Amino acid sequence: MKRVFLLITIFATMAFGYNYNGTWKNISANGYNDPVVLKINGSSVSPIINRGQKRVALKAKYATNVGSGLFEAWGHGYRNLVLFIKPINSNKLKVIAKKIDTQRKRVVTKSFIFRKNIPPVNRKKRFVGNYRSSSNFSAIKKVTIREVDGKLFVRAWKNSPRGLQPLGVARAKYYNNRLHMTWNRGNLVVEATIKGYNYNSRIDRYRNLELSIRATNLNNGLTNSQTMQLSRGGVTVPRKPIYKRIKVGPVDVNLMINSY
Repeated sequence: MKRVFLLITIFATMAFGYNYNGTWKNISANGYNDPVVLKINGSSVSPIINRGQKRVALKAKYATNVGSGLFEAWGHGYRNLVLFIKPINSNKLKVIAKKIDTQRKRVVTKSFIFRKNIPPVNRKKRFVGNYRSSSNFSAIKKVTIREVDGKLFVRAWKNSPRGLQPLGVARAKYYNNRLHMTWNRGNLVVEATIKGYNYNSRIDRYRNLELSIRATNLNNGLTNSQTMQLSRGGVTVPRKPIYKRIKVGPVDVNLMINSY
């Protein structure tokens, strides 16, 4: 078999120390046997190529640093796939794929743009934790927020002459960067909103919450409302929460409303 000599230009870039690690997705048009996903860990590169309706994962191989880019080659019988991987910015790569057919002495070159697959930010988790109010006039004294199977549950306590009294557990809906809860108990409708602030990026949590409650009596139209500030910490909860076994809705909304 005759050898095929291929002259390849190496790209120069300013991306010294570039972090290639991660999963990269091809955002360009791609065809048969074209790479659609690159998984890079250190100098190990694992490409996934398009085979019509299927995707085929090739074995991971170690890349060679050529100049300021990565160079990769995979052998498939008389065909070879050669990749040049060049960084564009922190979230994009330019990949030049060369399919080499040694029998036909033919090289097909294509260029693709790959984007880093960044997992979506779970902003709901920023609310998770234990909170308390330092004010003696707050309707709610303590709050715990837990995530179970992707759903948030809020548990609250109020002050009473007999000490802290539980108000029950409610499932919260997340939208507009806030938690929202609504309870209907007979002629009483209670709406609660929780807003987080003082975000701590180190623990990916909020340090403080603003809890707003509004209760409406449907018989007479009277409303009662309060907004209170809660700080992280000060609540002890069991390691394995039992929220799955608790029905959605407070134990007694009237206790909460009549506490202020």
